[in-house]
Amino acid sequence: MTDPYRLTTGPGTHTDTYSETAGEPLPVVTGAGVARTVLWALLVISAIGNMVASYAALGTPAHLACGSITALCLTALVVQRLRSRR
Repeated sequence: MTDPYRLTTGPGTHTDTYSETAGEPLPVVTGAGVARTVLWALLVISAIGNMVASYAALGTPAHLACGSITALCLTALVVQRLRSRR
């Protein structure tokens, strides 16, 4: 019987590739997963950059650059989420 709460198996898992230690299938890394990770990292970095720009009293261009990167990352993450729900 399969375990419905198991996180290591899924639609993209190779059954012929096994972990050497546990003997379980390894999850497949997809392009969407990498893109999501990069977008989250950029989102956090740009939000921190915007916070630093506020505390350092930098000019408007620094706020606009960080804010636009934050907005683009948020938009891309929402679009990616909505497309994956279809």
